[in-house]
Amino acid sequence: MNRDEKALARGLFRLKVHESDGQAFEGLFVAIMQKANPDFIPIKPQGNIGDRKNDGYDRKNGRYYQVFAPEDIRKSRGDAVEKLKEDFIGLKAFWDKTYQIKEYYFVCNDKYKGSFPTIEDTLAAIKREHKLDDCGCFLVKHLEDVLFTLPNDVIISIVGFIPDPAKIEILDYSILNEVIKHILQHKRQLDLSQILKAPDFDDKIKFNGLGPQVSTLLNNGSYHVGVLENYFDFNSSFTKQELRDTLNEMYRNALTKDWIENSVEVSRSDLVFFDILRSATPNDAEATQNAALVVMAYFFESCDIFEDPDQDEKQ
Repeated sequence: MNRDEKALARGLFRLKVHESDGQAFEGLFVAIMQKANPDFIPIKPQGNIGDRKNDGYDRKNGRYYQVFAPEDIRKSRGDAVEKLKEDFIGLKAFWDKTYQIKEYYFVCNDKYKGSFPTIEDTLAAIKREHKLDDCGCFLVKHLEDVLFTLPNDVIISIVGFIPDPAKIEILDYSILNEVIKHILQHKRQLDLSQILKAPDFDDKIKFNGLGPQVSTLLNNGSYHVGVLENYFDFNSSFTKQELRDTLNEMYRNALTKDWIENSVEVSRSDLVFFDILRSATPNDAEATQNAALVVMAYFFESCDIFEDPDQDEKQ
């Protein structure tokens, strides 16, 4: 499965998540976990005794899961806390004497919106009180990460048929496009607490031979990376890695081109930089380019585009 197909598969998964509430989401969770872990055992309700607050577990590791998937979790956060407390009491009463509970996960269909402080506080209290090895929220971003560790045929069996990306070029379904839209929708006024620029940021600019114009663009982009970090907080690690790979591929492709430096003020590195910017924003809209610069500043700082001055020391 290539990058475009993975982006489509991810879009289909997100659609499933948003359409799945209650039992439908539990079925999606169980289907993925069974494929990912042969030791995962789903528990079906048994008559009037139910499932004893256990929707699935890995008995070898003492790892238990309880699913919570209301239509709108933000309207149900109070119910979530009460359900969490009651479910763990019921789980421990029945299952701890069968297979010791070492880890407990409250599986939430948060629809990529995140957890709540009250839920996190309750889980931390359960972990302390019952001396668990781990206890926390298992969000859809975590489920997405599990899904994309699986073989391609299994991913397709979960999300459904993936159309040929070449036949739907009219749509931009890429993760990069999704991220740029997020930045455009959430970009705020300058906040000094969000400045990404590390002490060696300027050193990297000089090391890579980038000119003052590019330096200004990267620095301005770095002032808004908090919006991008917010996106990463609510999405899977797979998403961040795919975005990193996309920018790195644009950079590597730009390096292979035969650039002619037609000005003493514009270096070959500057031309590579603007080639990446054009690739990231083919419509050339100023607002879109400004959003793309936030992404480029983030991955420039992490040396996923352009070179690390300290690379030799790290090797």
